Amino acid sequence: MRDPEPAAPKIRVDGVAKFFEKGGGGDAGQVRALDGVDLDIAPGEFLTVIGPSGCGKTTLLRIIASLTDPDAGRVLVDGKAVDSPSPERAMVFQSFGLFPWKTVLDNVRFPLRVRKAPLSEATETAMEFLGKVGLADFAHSHPHQLSGGMQQRVGLARALATDPDILLMDEPFGAIDAQTRELMQEELMRLWQGSGKTVVFVTHDLDEAVLLADRVLLLSRSPGTVRALIPVDLPRPRWDYDVRALPGFTDIRARLWSMLRDDLVFAESHGPGPATAGAR
Repeated sequence: MRDPEPAAPKIRVDGVAKFFEKGGGGDAGQVRALDGVDLDIAPGEFLTVIGPSGCGKTTLLRIIASLTDPDAGRVLVDGKAVDSPSPERAMVFQSFGLFPWKTVLDNVRFPLRVRKAPLSEATETAMEFLGKVGLADFAHSHPHQLSGGMQQRVGLARALATDPDILLMDEPFGAIDAQTRELMQEELMRLWQGSGKTVVFVTHDLDEAVLLADRVLLLSRSPGTVRALIPVDLPRPRWDYDVRALPGFTDIRARLWSMLRDDLVFAESHGPGPATAGAR
């Protein structure tokens, strides 16, 4: 693990639980999506989150972002409980979330203008981050004129332009092709390396989880709890050599797959059960 920047905040997930209503209404009751999740995320850490479908990965991310309220427990940032969205915590979604009628430049500077930044300052910052993701020449294009990978770069530039301390990413590369995905993984590592930002990255891809992470959080099958927190002690930077060929990489991946496979086999033999309702 790299030495974290001291200015970045520490995140504490303290006994977080989340319930959803069962389908059918009436007295159907509630099911648990998350149950007593305790987790410390170090300043400047890159944490990836994996687990079976329906285990609450996205729900946990949304709770950290204060987009969803927990039914029990709390989230603390630098020791202070948070219960509403904040510019210090930016979220990047799989669906890009771009405004189709706005140009690339307008999409990136939008959150800056919402925060009352002067137009010239917002434009300068937006162009800086479009340059960092290699899209400065497409500033006046519209999203439909870009490939999926390029649209995701715009989404990443928009999130980074607000200079958040914490970047929360919900399967951001899940909707792009495999080759572009590898390029985006490299781009993300380059942008994060040395930034001091804390990243929590949800993925269903084991290779991606190990490649990017300082630690991998494995959530159990529903209701989601912390099943394992596995350090990834592989040298950085990881874009200038074939990290996947290292024995350490394959060992960590095999360990994660063994635990994840147990939950998947259980779900196949017993059915997903009602506990997955509403959880992602």
